[in-house]
Amino acid sequence: MYLNSAKYLKIGQSLWVDRPFSRTVVNAIYNFHASASAYANFWNHNYSNQLTISRCQVWQAFVQESLRMVASSSGTNLTLPDRLQIDEVTTQAFEVLGDHGIIHSSTNHTCAEFSQPYKATADVISADDPAAVIGIDEHRVVPAREGPDAPLAVRDAAAA
Repeated sequence: MYLNSAKYLKIGQSLWVDRPFSRTVVNAIYNFHASASAYANFWNHNYSNQLTISRCQVWQAFVQESLRMVASSSGTNLTLPDRLQIDEVTTQAFEVLGDHGIIHSSTNHTCAEFSQPYKATADVISADDPAAVIGIDEHRVVPAREGPDAPLAVRDAAAA
C-alpha cells in the first residue's frame, strides 16, 4: 500500500528515504529536466560521505513520490500487489488513478515553457561558424563574425 501519509519510502532492498528527499528528487527532475542518472551523480558527488545511491534508487523515489502526489490529490491510498517491477507499478497505478486515460491532477495544467506554438523555422538562421563569435576555434584564429547581429552575438558570448 502506498500511503499518502507515509514518512519514508523504500527505494532499495534495505534503503529507506524520507519524503523531503523524494520531493527533492521529483523537483530536480522536473525543474532541471534532470535524468535519474544525473541526479544520482549529483547526490553521490556532493553527499557520498552520507550515502551513495544508484540511478535505479533515484527512479524508485521519483516514481513513488509522483504516485503519492497524484493519489493524494485524488484522496486515494494506492494499493498494489507486493514486489512489482517499477514499470508494472506505474502501469497498475495508471489503471487505478487514471480515469479513462486522464490523470485529473494534470487537467487544465499548462506550462508556458512547454506550450509554445510550433515554428517551422528558427527566428535566426546563420551560416556563420559559431566559433567566430569568440574568435578562436581549436587554437586557430577564426575571422570575427560580421553582419547586423554580430554585436549581439559578441555580447551574449561575453555574458555567458
